[in-house]
Amino acid sequence: MRTKLVLPVVSLITLLIGVAIGYGVTSTIMRPAEEIGGLKGEIPIGVLAPLSGDFASYGARSKACAEVAESDVKEFVENAGLPVAFKFYFEDTETKSDVALEKVKTLAAKGVKVVVGCMTSADVRSIKGYADANKIVIITPFSTVAELGVAGDYIFRPIPHDDMEGIALAELLWSSGYTHVAVLQRKDPCDISIGRMFEQKFKEKGGTILTYIEYEPGTQEFTSELGALESAVGAAINQYGADKVAVQTLTWEDLAMILTQAQARNSITLSVKWFGGDAVAMSTIILRDVGSIAAGVELIAPLYAAPDSEKKTHVIDAVKAKIGEEPDIYSLINYDCVWLAVLSVLQAGKYDGEAVQKVLPYVASNYFGASGWTQLDDTGDRTALDINFFKVMMVAGEPRWEIIAKYSATSGKISWL
Repeated sequence: MRTKLVLPVVSLITLLIGVAIGYGVTSTIMRPAEEIGGLKGEIPIGVLAPLSGDFASYGARSKACAEVAESDVKEFVENAGLPVAFKFYFEDTETKSDVALEKVKTLAAKGVKVVVGCMTSADVRSIKGYADANKIVIITPFSTVAELGVAGDYIFRPIPHDDMEGIALAELLWSSGYTHVAVLQRKDPCDISIGRMFEQKFKEKGGTILTYIEYEPGTQEFTSELGALESAVGAAINQYGADKVAVQTLTWEDLAMILTQAQARNSITLSVKWFGGDAVAMSTIILRDVGSIAAGVELIAPLYAAPDSEKKTHVIDAVKAKIGEEPDIYSLINYDCVWLAVLSVLQAGKYDGEAVQKVLPYVASNYFGASGWTQLDDTGDRTALDINFFKVMMVAGEPRWEIIAKYSATSGKISWL
């Protein structure tokens, strides 16, 4: 477990419980600035986002949410009369884990002790050793591989483990009447974790995995993968009927290439329903590049869901005004990551990675953000979130992601909308 701290619960944290940050907090309800500790002047915070590469569309939304948080933090600090200013340094990871590590080192050279962002568990795995050794706190909204949840390290993930998505997908497909499923999965830590849990839970329900196909990141040509899918799906359709057969993909936005190539070869797989993972849900790339194909196979994908609140609405509206898109759950959590970083620094009373690492769990347990209550478990990972399922549908002649079902983390059941 993380080391317990004996410290007073100051108004700096409790002030923010249930409050929509960025709406004018006054210094009269803050403790005096001289009680903040030795903090003064400029405090650097690193922000990593994949602004290019496979996750560029997610990176754009993530950056936009961080910028909204940056603005709200500035307003908060000024209204509270604090003798500090938070300086945010944005870096593009290019959706490459080695680049993520280099950017963390670049930020460290600038004196950065707290970094928010990163989009994949591969990024976190790459930077973890350096972050732990140099006592740099990393607060990430996207990494969900269970094995990276380690008590006492410097990685914090205010998002649940990805095992839950595998469980939810198994429940969704089985409750929808699918008994035979072909799986296509990218060799990425998160996708592997989701895929293996899906396979386990689907089999436990009585389902059959027709084939389990993996491919390497960076693959551009999917002839062999599609051929294997077609062989398994075609035989199953003949034996069980198309309404009992489905394709479960666990990919990134390279799913657009897969669907394009499937259509080009008039693949029999397009005659059954397709399901995706969280890396494609709400993807604008899917809508732009293969929207009509995705709608044709009624592509459904899961995404963790934030409860409704004024704070969530504030962030969504601000991001839509900024980039014309609604933020996904990971981007909303990135907004909260910024606030967890800022509040933990203020609570620690000094800009020191070890001090921030010790107080952050307590700050998170007393913070309700755009994504809801950010309570963490003993490994620094979020305890739970419900899951929404989105489907690509043609609306007024245009492909859109529409929410069609919810999975309750409490009951383990699907509710259709």
